[in-house]
Amino acid sequence: MEIKWQKTPPGPDGQLQDYTATSRNGIDIGRVYRIDSGPDLGLWFWTFLLGHSQFRMTDVSGVQRSRPHAAQQVARAYQRYLETAGSDGGGLSRIPVITTANSNGKPPCHNVSTG
Repeated sequence: MEIKWQKTPPGPDGQLQDYTATSRNGIDIGRVYRIDSGPDLGLWFWTFLLGHSQFRMTDVSGVQRSRPHAAQQVARAYQRYLETAGSDGGGLSRIPVITTANSNGKPPCHNVSTG
């Protein structure tokens, strides 16, 4: 599981401590940013962006005391997402890869003769 973090371009709110997590294939999977006002001033908000239905009922956002802790929560949510069946709102494919003793999981090649 590879996650790349990059600074989020500033939006209209001018958030300076804002980072986006991207998966290996370039999909945005999460975000962390420092809370700059209110009772949670100085804490870090995190959110995981993927999943649906049942998966989204689990922990997909929260507040942590530091950026590394918030980033760790995004990584944990991503790992859960990758391990959760698609039918339960996760990213695990519901289509099994069929392998046999003589295969590598790729479709077989068939020679077709025309005659």
